[in-house]
Amino acid sequence: MKRRAWNIHERFLRHIWSKQYLKNKLTTADGKALTVLHVGQLNSDGGPDFLDAKVKVGDITYAGDIEIHRTTFDWFQHQHQEDPRYNKVVLHVVLESGFKFSPTLVKSGREIPVLVLGNYLSESIHTIWQKAILDERVKKSVTLRCCNNNDALSSQLIDSWLTKLAVERLELKLRRFEERLKQLAHEKRMMVRERQRPYGEPPLEGEHDEIPPPFHEFTQKDFSQKELWEQVLYEGVMEGLGYSKNREPFLRLSQSVTLKRIGDYRFQSENGKMEALLFGVAGLIPRQNTLKEKLSRDYVRRLAHDWKTLKPSFHSEILHSADWQFFPTRPSNFPTLRIAAACALINKFFFDDLFRRIIQTIKANSSEGEKERELIRLFSTETNDFWKHHYNFDEAAPKNVSTLGTMRIREIIINVVLPITLLYARIFKDKTVRESALGVYLSLPAIEDNSITRLMEKQILKGRHPQDHVGHQQAVIQLYKYYCLEGRCAECEFGQKLFA
Repeated sequence: MKRRAWNIHERFLRHIWSKQYLKNKLTTADGKALTVLHVGQLNSDGGPDFLDAKVKVGDITYAGDIEIHRTTFDWFQHQHQEDPRYNKVVLHVVLESGFKFSPTLVKSGREIPVLVLGNYLSESIHTIWQKAILDERVKKSVTLRCCNNNDALSSQLIDSWLTKLAVERLELKLRRFEERLKQLAHEKRMMVRERQRPYGEPPLEGEHDEIPPPFHEFTQKDFSQKELWEQVLYEGVMEGLGYSKNREPFLRLSQSVTLKRIGDYRFQSENGKMEALLFGVAGLIPRQNTLKEKLSRDYVRRLAHDWKTLKPSFHSEILHSADWQFFPTRPSNFPTLRIAAACALINKFFFDDLFRRIIQTIKANSSEGEKERELIRLFSTETNDFWKHHYNFDEAAPKNVSTLGTMRIREIIINVVLPITLLYARIFKDKTVRESALGVYLSLPAIEDNSITRLMEKQILKGRHPQDHVGHQQAVIQLYKYYCLEGRCAECEFGQKLFA
């Protein structure tokens, strides 16, 4: 087989494994008979490619995970041998062994068997590729219930329903931030007012109907402290920096390294120590001897030194490097680069009064476009020189790096800033802020489309209603996720018209 045939994306290899386009009799690289009892569940997040698989190697049946690469060397290149998430891998599947075969070891030290796919393909790569294209077409051929009979829907009905859905989706985001704000306000109240209970008999239990709610009723006074709003905004921004793959660890990081804790350290403008704190708590400061570039080693040496001085006084959760996903993730979304951006944004809370500036921008007597541009400017950041030329700690990028692009800032404005601003307007009954925030939301130009917006355009809108601003995009996502997928046609204004 020609060498160029092996220049294949791992996504295709995962497809070969899931469909088992393989010969019947398989053998591991060390000569043991292999039987695939269950291919496992495809994992779309970090960690092994397939979870909960079952294979029989020789006379022993193993239950665990499957990892797939082009060569055995990729296992070590991705440093899986240092990642505890891969301890349950029971089979390493590769297209070819590579120039130098290396045994696959997990962090616990166990050696796992290897299957070289190239020796057992049931058909030629070209034939399997054609089958994969057909499989993908079948997968994408999902037809929504009203796809073939919604041509009679009027443009007025479409516009009216999508406008309602856009606000409905915004309301869902708002309520999530409201619950977090109440939680923080409750914690604040308990810190201020809690008294020690006297010793003695515990109080008698009452009726179930008398069990108090998790939070007492709040007043405007409970929410009048700016630090509560800043922490909610900070957590939302951090979660947004995580994109789709690292949202959860970014949220945990923001709730461990709170703004109050950062303020207690009194870093002032010492960005180096701020970076040491965040990278240290994230568990992402690497060992210096793993780095090839001198600039990287010098930078990491400073981080490690500062983290060593900060760590003894830090008493909250410290994450592990395995909590973060680098693959499959675009380099521009690597958590290292996003944490560097977070350090610059945190300074804006302390030195630029970020939350107050946001409210002032929304209330300003200016156009929606001017407000959008000012919000983008508020979130634009400048990091240190190292992160202008690196995606990760290891080696320099081939071109200048942007830690936080305009597209990501706009998504943070849509998903975090505007919902929190509307929550502020609701609690403090500020009609001006509410109307201005809604005006910005409904006028923001559309962002990059995705598989959902493309599907809804093809099967529902059909060119009758352009998705030319964010509100329309958010509306069709809401329609798809909460009505079409859930079969709630009777609650959808389109469904009521078509299936009455």
